[in-house]
Amino acid sequence: MNRLRTSPRILLVRLMPSTGRLLVTTLAVLVLAAPVLTLVITVAGGILVGAVPDAVREGFEADAGRRLLTALAVLGGAMVVQYACNGLREVLGLLCGRRLDRILKTRVLDATLSPAGVAHVEDPEVLDKIAMTRAENDGVTPGTAAVAVLQVAITRLEVIPPVLLLALFRWWLPIVVGAALYWMRTAMHGHIREAVQTRIGQAPVLRRSEYFVELALTPGAAKEARIFGLADWLRGRFSTHYLDAMATVWRGRAATRRRMVLPLLSTMAGNTLGYVVIVTAAASGQVDLARLVILVKAMHGMRTILNFGNEDVDLERGAAVVPVILDVERMMAERREAISGTRPADGLPREAVRFEGVCFTYPGSTHEVYAGLDLEIRAGESLAVVGVNGAGKTTLVKLLARLHDPTGGRITVDGVDLRELDPAAWQRRVAAIFQDFTHYELSARDNVGFGSLPLHGDDAALQRAIEQAGAREVVDALPNGLDTVLSRRFTDGVDLSGGQWQRMALARALLAVEGGAGILVLDEPTANLDVRAEAELYDRFLELTRGVTTVVISHRFSTVRRADRIVVLDGGRVVEDGSHDELVALGGRYAHMFSLQAARFLDDVAATDG
Repeated sequence: MNRLRTSPRILLVRLMPSTGRLLVTTLAVLVLAAPVLTLVITVAGGILVGAVPDAVREGFEADAGRRLLTALAVLGGAMVVQYACNGLREVLGLLCGRRLDRILKTRVLDATLSPAGVAHVEDPEVLDKIAMTRAENDGVTPGTAAVAVLQVAITRLEVIPPVLLLALFRWWLPIVVGAALYWMRTAMHGHIREAVQTRIGQAPVLRRSEYFVELALTPGAAKEARIFGLADWLRGRFSTHYLDAMATVWRGRAATRRRMVLPLLSTMAGNTLGYVVIVTAAASGQVDLARLVILVKAMHGMRTILNFGNEDVDLERGAAVVPVILDVERMMAERREAISGTRPADGLPREAVRFEGVCFTYPGSTHEVYAGLDLEIRAGESLAVVGVNGAGKTTLVKLLARLHDPTGGRITVDGVDLRELDPAAWQRRVAAIFQDFTHYELSARDNVGFGSLPLHGDDAALQRAIEQAGAREVVDALPNGLDTVLSRRFTDGVDLSGGQWQRMALARALLAVEGGAGILVLDEPTANLDVRAEAELYDRFLELTRGVTTVVISHRFSTVRRADRIVVLDGGRVVEDGSHDELVALGGRYAHMFSLQAARFLDDVAATDG
């Protein structure tokens, strides 16, 4: 059966044993004990009240007195056991809920992180599904629903004792009263379920509205919001998107409330009938005081059918997320590229990496980025890649790092098809700094050490990478050195400037080279540095990485002119290839772009000198 057509509650219950069979078995026993204890307490309470008049009249030494004391002991003992079971069930239920949340998050993380490629996390449909799992659920998770399902199960089972006791009095009475109450409950449940599903269906719109909230709260965007006077615009856009989404929810709520009128009238009639029958029987002497108390408590107990508390809402909302999470897992599995291979990548490349007639189109797109790309990246040389925006420069990095495989042609490493190499082993051979490299809100040690986890604890290696990247002054200025958290959102945390982050990222890449990476890719590596700092850093960088295969993508010719070789991309192909001097002499596209920047470059240098 399709998971999305299976009840979310059933999916939730099926997942609960994964938290531990002993744990779930114990919880099941505690849940089943609840109606038994309720029955004992109801009967013992009725016997106790019924024995009071005779015990007062005859004394506690008489049969009535002993009956009263026995009922009191049973009632007290049952209530103590019930209290203990409730406490134990609450503790174990929370443990089960936390485990379930961890298991589901782990499954999503596995689905996200296990594939070597990234196609499955670049799909807007998958991202919308992920947004649904986080859509304003006020902290209600599948784990919360797992805790709620225990209380809901007890509420359902505790109707059994009242039904039995009323059936022994009048067999038809629990049927009539129960049917009316169940109709009302069904209407209430439908109201909540439709509201939750409607809200989840509006997740993409709510996701958009939350973006405007993030713009107001994120420090960088908050500054621009004030400078450009965007406050009212942001409020307006948030309100528009939020109200558009919630209008659908509110219309659904109004429609379901109208459908609850008849079930409500039926419930009132059924309860009135039940109490009238019991009171009439007591007035005619058909039931004694003890039985009257038991029957009245049983009628009151029938209302558990109608109970629809916070736990029911939590169950409905938390369980609704489960099929979405499982669907995210399925969609990621379907959309991820089959990137595989078993051959080792140790020491590669020794000769060259070659793009041979490579074609590539992103999954879900019809635009062909490459249509027959031929390119040789020789081992040990520095290659610069230039081109207009949209020429496919960053895509080249993704294919080289095997985050995607070509849709046509092939990439070879020393003559071996890249598809045959173990993708994880090859990716360890590639160190890359992307344009949007990650600012880890973790310690400086982590920000550098992630370049090579085996060297993460090697302070000497970390310090060498920091020194080589020109980040020594940055680290020395941190209050806790390498253990300083690089974020102001944490106590004693420190944020860095754009140029400082750039140097930390470069240190991370250089540590990767020390850890065994053979190809270093820099995608706009010095965009946050001034002209002089960029020139100094790149000169130093070329010296440090001599013998390492280096690919540099940049828009600044102060950077690319120092490369051994430069290629110009246009229309998904290499249109020019050569050294800086050769390409300038050619008088083609590179020479034209260089001439446009040359005057500005000289002006920048003069301004820096001044």
